Amino acid sequence: MSLYLLDHFSICLYPLSMIHFDFVSKVYGSRVFALNTVNLKIARSEFLLVTGASGAGKSTLLRLIYGDIKPSHGSVYVGGQAVEDLSGSKLAYLRRQLGIVFQDFKLLWNRSVLENVALPVVIWNSKDIDPLYMAEKIMRDFDIWKYKDLYPYQLSGGEQQKVSICRALVGDPWILIADEPTGNLDPLASTEIFDMFKEASNRGRTVVVATHNERSVSMHSGRIVRLEKGRLLEQQS
Repeated sequence: MSLYLLDHFSICLYPLSMIHFDFVSKVYGSRVFALNTVNLKIARSEFLLVTGASGAGKSTLLRLIYGDIKPSHGSVYVGGQAVEDLSGSKLAYLRRQLGIVFQDFKLLWNRSVLENVALPVVIWNSKDIDPLYMAEKIMRDFDIWKYKDLYPYQLSGGEQQKVSICRALVGDPWILIADEPTGNLDPLASTEIFDMFKEASNRGRTVVVATHNERSVSMHSGRIVRLEKGRLLEQQS
């Protein structure tokens, strides 16, 4: 687990709560609640599924975790630090501890798979870290090294998503977040992607996946929470 964030500013790592939504609401305009008074604690190394129909608030919940938006009411804590209080370099340091996976992959088509996976480390521009070494390590861990010289357009959708997951994990983040990662994939590819998330959780990362894919829900043995019109209605194991 990376200690990069700890080296740069004080953060209290709660042993049982890596992520905490404390009476969080997100309101657009005067009366549109994307999230409505959500209370949620996500433990360290937990693999949590967030379900609900389109527009239920799943993406909003994830965006609040990495500080893309701020809550209208309440606070979101990551490792004991209120995300909405961070800005500039401190918010950037936090985001380096988060791996983010999107439904549409967001790969660079003019870069090889190896270059795509290494890109976050290149952007950090750290002289102490070899981007290609980091990329090779995570790609071998998840058995996609065979794609290293290919380009994203030469891969299937499932293979592209595997690449994007490895890119999200290349910096050894504490937390892995995924927003509808199997939305465009067939059942076999969805199962393989879900297995990657389980493996990431088994290696000690906190994993939060938002999905309306019933197949993914049926395969999950951990905790599931359900959002409906911005409200957290159900939690189950």
